[in-house]
Amino acid sequence: MTEFDTQPPSAGLPPAPPPPTAPSAGLPPAPPAAAGVPPVPPPAGAFTAPAVPPASTGSNGGATKWIVAALVPVLAVGLFIGGAAADRAGLLGAPVAGPAASPPTGDIADLDLVEEAWRSVQDNYVDAENLDDRDLAYGAIRGLLEAVGDDGHTTFLTAEEAKAVDESLSGTFVGIGVQVSGETDQIAIGSVIPNTPAEEAGLRRGDRILAVDGKSTDGETIEEVVARVRGPEGEKVTLTIGRAGTEDFDVTIVRRRFDLPMVSWTMVPGSDVAYVRLEQFATGATKAMKEALEAAKADGATALVLDLRANPGGYVNEAVGIASQFVGEGTAYRSVERDGEEKEVPVEDGGLWTELPLAVLVDGETASSAEIVTGAIQDAKRGTVVGEQTFGTGTVLGRFDLADGSSLRIGVERWLTRGGRPIWREGLVPDVSVPLADDVALVLPDDLRDMKAGELAASTDAQLLKALELLRPEG
Repeated sequence: MTEFDTQPPSAGLPPAPPPPTAPSAGLPPAPPAAAGVPPVPPPAGAFTAPAVPPASTGSNGGATKWIVAALVPVLAVGLFIGGAAADRAGLLGAPVAGPAASPPTGDIADLDLVEEAWRSVQDNYVDAENLDDRDLAYGAIRGLLEAVGDDGHTTFLTAEEAKAVDESLSGTFVGIGVQVSGETDQIAIGSVIPNTPAEEAGLRRGDRILAVDGKSTDGETIEEVVARVRGPEGEKVTLTIGRAGTEDFDVTIVRRRFDLPMVSWTMVPGSDVAYVRLEQFATGATKAMKEALEAAKADGATALVLDLRANPGGYVNEAVGIASQFVGEGTAYRSVERDGEEKEVPVEDGGLWTELPLAVLVDGETASSAEIVTGAIQDAKRGTVVGEQTFGTGTVLGRFDLADGSSLRIGVERWLTRGGRPIWREGLVPDVSVPLADDVALVLPDDLRDMKAGELAASTDAQLLKALELLRPEG
């Protein structure tokens, strides 16, 4: 899932906390939300991370290498227009310490071919005076990473997109407020974020974006569409929308700043079941989840539906923190490095919902950190997973910032579920399969809060209804 942001980048990077001694060593730190605040030694058991390494002075032009959390999927998943990450893989994780960038390897003759091709274009193209060297360089880099074969995850970001990624998980965005999914010519809205311009404009899940400001999206990639949809706060964008059963229509939306509610919840009417939805694994997601679980218990909840549908992932330390609320002991996930070394990342102590009944909702846009949590719950037999096969993001990304502010995201590790199952390109199969059409409106906590039991029963969200059925004593 991809996100976008037009807010100004934060100045520099904040100081990182010291390397941890707790078992969570190696997890990424929180993102740069507290720039200028000096590091404080973390309390025992707190999420911690190693310091961010200094810029490399190797042969990569001064690129800085950060390890970032395994995050979201490719084109087929989606993007927050008005969020912040602008890569095909989606939300990227927080930096953690990694080795300094190494000198390039590979056959130098093959590298010479790249230079030879560059020179041939420069010396022979008929309209050489109008060539844009940066566009050529960016195109070459994109082609290089596409040839790697880690579709949609190992990728290239322009300087603007890289800055957007740095802000993607702060929870505050500028834009219209939708998640978008799809391939070229099939760019569709996956979900509409509550209390955003998109919701106010009446956009719906399943709506297709046919044109942006009068220019067709035919043949454009998801990145190209997104680049035209995002823009400065206060400016308008006009989308041409295709909706099943109606004629195509235009809607003009003013972009604005809004906070993404990471966790929303409500009690299911007529029951003792709490329904909790997590939008993304941004900074503070674990804290927000704990607050929701405590409030649900205080309201008498004895069972819970955890909704991870259309969740693109986020920081892996938040994934471990949230998995720990539902899995009381053992491993959250396994990491496999390039040399084949495998490490187990443990859950944290003190989970709030490690014994009570649980159902988890997933779909084809459930990815990365959301898959870590789903896999941990499923392998620990802590709950029933309901919905559709998840996306299948299974690499940890290394971040390599280039001299002009652009950035490479390169898969440097794989991760497996708690039980050792691979996720990469496979996804997780739910325990109970319940397909849902693209144009079916999901019932979200904000919707459910105003519903009566009969209205919920009559809804078309078959996945939520099945989860509630399974949580009933006779289910």
